[in-house]
Amino acid sequence: MSERNGALAPTGSACSKKATELFYVTHPKVERALLGPFLSQAAAECGLVILRSADAVVTACIIDSLDELTYWHAVNNGQVCRAFAGSNVPEVSHG
Repeated sequence: MSERNGALAPTGSACSKKATELFYVTHPKVERALLGPFLSQAAAECGLVILRSADAVVTACIIDSLDELTYWHAVNNGQVCRAFAGSNVPEVSHG
């Protein structure tokens, strides 16, 4: 954190990450995504393994930009789903 105008302000870039798509696990009987966001289709497919529903599918959503909170949420979702699925899916680099 740095001080700006007498108040603490976060340091670092406010620029969005370079993702162009986010992936979600959806089900036709549910309006909203059940799992997600994910940074990769492979990570979302681990969510399919966890969900164990033949009707669930991975869907992609094209995005213009990705804020820090959503990026780290997607990173965490991928790590958790890979852990529960017991998968050897490689992580997306956090660069």
